[in-house]
Amino acid sequence: MNYVNAVVEDKAAFERELNTPQPVFIVFMSHDCTACSDAMPRFMRISERYKDQAKVLILDCVNTPRHPRVDRIPMLLIYRDQVLLDALPGLAEDALESAFEQYTQAYPVTPVAPAPGKPA
Repeated sequence: MNYVNAVVEDKAAFERELNTPQPVFIVFMSHDCTACSDAMPRFMRISERYKDQAKVLILDCVNTPRHPRVDRIPMLLIYRDQVLLDALPGLAEDALESAFEQYTQAYPVTPVAPAPGKPA
């Protein structure tokens, strides 16, 4: 199963990915990592509930420049306004639930307004 959904070639590309008003959840992983294979289904299940409130990137360490805060994999980095807020190694279920809840609170889902002339 391939979870990698982004390619970040250099620091400038990484910074462009962070240029969003939403919190950014970035997982660093590797296909050859048993812990990553175990953690990614859990991460995907939890992150799916927050897909409208956060930007989620999944990066393969083989194809991604080294990040100074990533000293093991899997590792989740959480950014808001281009500032690193948290780093979570291992992707434990309780830690993921807590992080998504905490860092997406300020970004509730905004309902789409109905088209003019259409009932709500």
